[in-house]
Amino acid sequence: MASAAPDGGTTAEEPCVRSFFYAGGHYADNGKGGHVFQDQMYVEKLLPVRGPSQGSPIVLIHGQGQTGTNWLNKPDGSRGWASNFLEQGYEVYIVDQTLRGRSGGQPQSLATIPAESIQKRFTATKDYNLWPQASKHTQWPGSGVMGDPVFDSFYSSGVPFEDNVVYQQTTVRRCGTALLDRIGRPAIVVGHSQGATMPVLMADARPQLVRAIVLLEPRGPPFREAVFSSTPARPWGMTDIPITYSLPLRDPTELVLEIHAARDENSAEYVLQADSPPPRQLVNLVDLPILLLTGEASYHMAYDYGTVRFLRQAGCHKTKHIELGDIGIHGNGHMFFMEKNSQEIQQVVHNWIQSLG
Repeated sequence: MASAAPDGGTTAEEPCVRSFFYAGGHYADNGKGGHVFQDQMYVEKLLPVRGPSQGSPIVLIHGQGQTGTNWLNKPDGSRGWASNFLEQGYEVYIVDQTLRGRSGGQPQSLATIPAESIQKRFTATKDYNLWPQASKHTQWPGSGVMGDPVFDSFYSSGVPFEDNVVYQQTTVRRCGTALLDRIGRPAIVVGHSQGATMPVLMADARPQLVRAIVLLEPRGPPFREAVFSSTPARPWGMTDIPITYSLPLRDPTELVLEIHAARDENSAEYVLQADSPPPRQLVNLVDLPILLLTGEASYHMAYDYGTVRFLRQAGCHKTKHIELGDIGIHGNGHMFFMEKNSQEIQQVVHNWIQSLG
């Protein structure tokens, strides 16, 4: 693979053997006397040219309004995480989430993200200072605003997405389960932002086929929004669709919740299950190693710690949280796997995987 840099040059990607297939999907009546195939998920499979040397494959799931191209190379033309994982000997699977990109379907409610929102939240956060840590953002290459070639390269990769979160999560869970079944051995499932809901759902459906999950600033925090609003959200905790708790729930309103004060003046308050009755456990995830990463300058610094506390309270005792600034990796925003020091962050993920034995 070779990628075009914004200045017209190229940067070498790791050599690999590439194939693709579709996971999941079904035939549906088109209302005109025929049938169409829909809700399937596009998957690229990348193999190191000498074959994989790592025991567990990697599945990479992009975030909202994006596609699997996020992982191939970065908007400045340099190497992306797919090449990093290939170089380390992993078998890599990259998806386009259902109803998006190369995954066919009939979306119910399409939406797009305006360029101004991308600037404010992801690429030029220090120009807007919408949260306390935003001024620390230094790792996005270029100015991060419209007209800058790196920003334009990134924004042009965005696609319309299904705005019905229940439909989206339901189809990705179904197709993600089909992907895990096809791989046939425990995988490391990595998800970013909105896409980080999907490893949780996939592991809940097929715990025996997930070795560990990596959550890169997952959609959150549990049960309600933070920073930009405080509206109710994610009624099942981290998801909008059912997930398996001890003592099965007929309805998520059966969860008894309480608000916890923010840990400091730069953080948001968060919602957990109450201590009484005893918090219900995420029974299919309790023994699963989970790594959650948060960038130093991201709005997720205000609340990812609440997501971690939710997971641990629900029995996920192998949950590890790394706030990148605490380990000397500074200046990163929400899209840190695309930023200037992305390889350093990917090495953190690789080292954690290796520590699992």
